[in-house]
Amino acid sequence: MNNPEIETILRNAPRPGAPSHLKEKLLAEASNSLRQSPNRFVSSHSAAGWFRRWWPALAPATVSLACAVVLTAQRMEINDLKRSLETLSPAAAVSQPTQGATGLSAQPSSQNSESAGQEDELTRLKQLAAQLSAEIAGLEQMLAENEKLRQQIAAASANKLSNDEIAALDQAKERALRIHCVNNLKQIGLAARMWALDNGDVYPTNFLCMSNELSTPKILVCPADTNRVSAQTFSSFTDANCSYEFFSGSDKEPDQVLTRCPIHGSIGLCDGSVQMSLAKDHPERLFEKDGKPYLKRNP
Repeated sequence: MNNPEIETILRNAPRPGAPSHLKEKLLAEASNSLRQSPNRFVSSHSAAGWFRRWWPALAPATVSLACAVVLTAQRMEINDLKRSLETLSPAAAVSQPTQGATGLSAQPSSQNSESAGQEDELTRLKQLAAQLSAEIAGLEQMLAENEKLRQQIAAASANKLSNDEIAALDQAKERALRIHCVNNLKQIGLAARMWALDNGDVYPTNFLCMSNELSTPKILVCPADTNRVSAQTFSSFTDANCSYEFFSGSDKEPDQVLTRCPIHGSIGLCDGSVQMSLAKDHPERLFEKDGKPYLKRNP
């Protein structure tokens, strides 16, 4: 026999029928089982499943609540002790002068026992207050030490730079300081030219002469000069609040040096321009004429 014949015989095989009343019997058994244990699955998953889902969130909340309750109880106890001390101290102070004024030589035994009990209670409260104060001081010290450790860890993580990165960062900072210094010299040169326009094209002889044209005395201190502090106002300005050298110039001589920074070597000319680091990089281009510094232009 080949495969098609076998398949034909299997398809034509008789199919047995289902037993009678099978459906009614299964439905009756299912309804009986539900009536016997209607809440079995609900009870098995209600308590255990709810606790399993929520215990990671409830545990920290419970601990935090317990800590808050303990701290609140301690604070309330401290406040009660303070009030008791304030109440008992004046009473003791008043009772002693009263006894001296009356001149009584003896007191009843009940009053003696009561005063002794009050003194014992006061001593106990003082000891408890001192103990609680010591615990509070210890907690505050622990908080301060933890904050210090956090700052040290943050500083250590921020300083994890290579030598090349540190060198590049230092160079960038130095260049930023030089640019800031050049900006200060430009503002000083502009203020001098404005002052000269109002005074017959004659430049000022010092910084105080053009204080009205300068925006603030802070620009007279080089940002790289750590030995000087800028003045808040020109009324308190002195030579100790200035980093730059000032030479009296003229609008008719644009190559004459007006200002110079001794730290970076930058110079400001009478025409308002600024040459960065020229006094350090190319000192041969500076010369004097009639006791005044000048800049030799490039050929």
